[in-house]
Amino acid sequence: MSDLEVRVWRRYGNLRLYLARGEVKVGWYDVRTGAHEIETPADGALFWETVRSECARLGEEVKAAVPEPRRVDGDLAGNRAGAAAQARSVELRSWRTRIAGLFGVRTEARDFAFGAKGERAIGRRLDRWAGKRGWHVLHAVPVGRNGADIDHVLIGPFGVVTVNTKATRGTVWVAENGMMVSGTKVDYLRNSRFEAKRARSLLGRAHGRHVPVQPVIVFVGAKGFTVRGGGPKDVAVLKDVRALRRWLARRGTVLAPDQVAGVYEVARTPATWRT
Repeated sequence: MSDLEVRVWRRYGNLRLYLARGEVKVGWYDVRTGAHEIETPADGALFWETVRSECARLGEEVKAAVPEPRRVDGDLAGNRAGAAAQARSVELRSWRTRIAGLFGVRTEARDFAFGAKGERAIGRRLDRWAGKRGWHVLHAVPVGRNGADIDHVLIGPFGVVTVNTKATRGTVWVAENGMMVSGTKVDYLRNSRFEAKRARSLLGRAHGRHVPVQPVIVFVGAKGFTVRGGGPKDVAVLKDVRALRRWLARRGTVLAPDQVAGVYEVARTPATWRT
């Protein structure tokens, strides 16, 4: 057992471990960068043993704070909003990225976790609206066999809406054939079009008739939102959840109640989405 004392230092998104034996400084280790310094070389082996042990302990604390996503075999209606993004976030977290992300350091795992939070925010609204209006909504719908998923699939008299949720703290600029977030070009339009096309094909094949599918991109947390030239003709790009509600209210009726029920039954079946 190590006789070294460990002091954890956290500030400004940094995380560092300081090791000592009584009043004697043994060394320090920076969890974010891996930088380190051993002041008593004779304690080198013990230093690394203690560092690994402490990082593992901190990593387990972070892991315990992250709920495991719930999937219901055979029925996608049991999927939670943001489950796929949260699962990917957990998968990407090594002990170092878990700890770094916890204390404010941006990592890929943290980006997925941030996205999952946005999906949950939209998912709660969709669940509420579906409950009041008799619609159906599925979350984190796995498509194919390569880990792709659709954030939300909403089914009602308006047809099927594939909802792609994007969480950002930046600004959004969108035109008919392009989009930028915080000044950087993104491929959200192309991805949403492909997502809807794929859903249309798979649902139509399973249902045995044409299923109208409309792609939507809805932002969470955007600080600015600019649309040029009316925006895309085939993808609804919406500033926030309130804009999504207004957009849904304007949708016409394209499916009869029995058709809505039929589409929902095939949509909630995992086999429908496997290609």
